[in-house]
Amino acid sequence: MLFSRPVLNALLGAIGLLAATLNGCGLGDSDQADCRCGPETSTLLFPHCASAIAGEQTDSANPFATQTPECPSGQQLFLLERTRPEYVLNNLRTIFTAQPESRNPEQYMEQLTENFSFVPDEEDLQRHPEIYDTAKDTVWGVAQERDFARAILDPERTQSVRFIRWFQSSFDERIPSADQLSETFIFPYEIEFTETPSEEGASAGNVIAIKGYMEIDLSTPTAENPVWNIDQWRDIRDRASAKFSWGELRALFSR
Repeated sequence: MLFSRPVLNALLGAIGLLAATLNGCGLGDSDQADCRCGPETSTLLFPHCASAIAGEQTDSANPFATQTPECPSGQQLFLLERTRPEYVLNNLRTIFTAQPESRNPEQYMEQLTENFSFVPDEEDLQRHPEIYDTAKDTVWGVAQERDFARAILDPERTQSVRFIRWFQSSFDERIPSADQLSETFIFPYEIEFTETPSEEGASAGNVIAIKGYMEIDLSTPTAENPVWNIDQWRDIRDRASAKFSWGELRALFSR
């Protein structure tokens, strides 16, 4: 079949745009990336979409535009503005305890700095060497935390989350820096994660209980118009308890 030059050019352009779309979403990087980038795509969840031209990729005139679904943006929870460091801790609890369909990994990642790191307990480093690579300067950074957020907040994996113990301002320790641009929070935690039942019709899933102590460093670039984020999260196991730690939970949901 022969095509006129205008039609041929249009087809070639559409094929090239399709290739850019697939590359933009980073297909093959993970099972979450089988989608095309769009104007509302979360670049935190799909970082390859940051360099894509979203407006062109959603062109309804493109005959190939509906071959793959648009990368989701996720629903938006009502969170506190991060004008105080403790508001970030409150936002974490809000995100985890939200209804399954409302949990938003993008909003979770917005609570962290670009250089975020998680430091597991020494015992968890030894228990899970396949997860925590001690040969690296940062054994767990933003990329690993993004994958964890996707997994733990996935409605198909986590049915509900219950916070039993979290930061309490009247009891727990907080250490501000002299310049007021950073602050460290130290407090015990106890949380229950109920997994989504794997069998249809099951009333409840397995409960994963975690307990321990956490130290969180938060910072803001300016004191005049503060926007606080988590720099580092250090986990300490409760060795008197048989319950999991945050470090073990991350290892479990990274498999």
